[in-house]
Amino acid sequence: MLSRLTTERLDPIDDARWRGFLDAAPGALVFHHPAWLELLRGEYGFRIEAWALRDGGEIVGGLPVADVRSRLTGRRLVALPFCDVCGPIATPAVPDAQPELDEMIVSERRRAGVPLDIHERLPQLPGATSSKKFLHHVIALDSDPEVVERNFTTSALKRGARKAEKLGLRMERRTDVGALDAFYELHLETRRHQGVPIQSKRFIRGFAKLFAEGLGHVALVVDGSGEVNAAAVFLAFKGTLTYKYGASRRAALNKRPNNLLFLDSIRWGCAQGLTRLDLGRTDLDNEGLRAFKLSWGAAERELDYTWLSDSAPAGRGSGIPAIAQTAIRRGPPIVGRAVGKALYRHVA
Repeated sequence: MLSRLTTERLDPIDDARWRGFLDAAPGALVFHHPAWLELLRGEYGFRIEAWALRDGGEIVGGLPVADVRSRLTGRRLVALPFCDVCGPIATPAVPDAQPELDEMIVSERRRAGVPLDIHERLPQLPGATSSKKFLHHVIALDSDPEVVERNFTTSALKRGARKAEKLGLRMERRTDVGALDAFYELHLETRRHQGVPIQSKRFIRGFAKLFAEGLGHVALVVDGSGEVNAAAVFLAFKGTLTYKYGASRRAALNKRPNNLLFLDSIRWGCAQGLTRLDLGRTDLDNEGLRAFKLSWGAAERELDYTWLSDSAPAGRGSGIPAIAQTAIRRGPPIVGRAVGKALYRHVA
């Protein structure tokens, strides 16, 4: 049966067949969606295509890849930049097509002649090695939020949320550009403290196009004066709520705004019939973040990025020089924005 399967390279942004394929693929994530791919292409200029496995005229498997060309880090294919997880997906139409999907990926990578970095653990691929290692945390949601809350490892989470409410903090869920701007203000502050470069405001505002397609929202924790104490960008697609970015006002942390934000988001996801809250990847040495995610009852798995190439990956770090991190922490917010503009497309 597999002999009839064929491979095609297509434009997943403009070719309607790709969007139809996502509807039929149980494992499809928001990062496979044309709206996300268009955001990457528009901001960073990446050439993006999908390697599709077809059964006649029907796409039954595929992987979107971005062509990253950099004078600093060389040329490589990435599936996908700025996504914690994004691997190949398939429909159940041809149940035994997985070996041929794997072979397609290996063959297309070889045909491209450049390395391929897939943001998923795929040890079965011939010649695969690990480029980076992380932990990945996902909370299983339920129609009854109390089922989820029983998995919290400490009662302090709900106590903190109640404290936030008693201090007058409230939740807002919005999809307008103004909400993204409010998030971005806190994003600047948070990333400056962390010494991490920041994406452009244009890129963050671009999420409004995803929101217009029902693919997420901004969650804001606001006090009585209207000041935003914490904020997060969530993406939603096919039952999965994905925590993409988060930020908070350091002066307000004692009010526990993040407790309110996550508890309310979990309950909202349950009410919407979503089945998973994806908290994203965690660096192996970030024990504090790992403990925070586990405290909400998240399941943990090892996440290795898969490297396919004729040579080993050149580097395994974040790609952000220590001197740049120091400059971001000590300088005004414009420094983090400038470093992000200069480096992000090279370390995607």
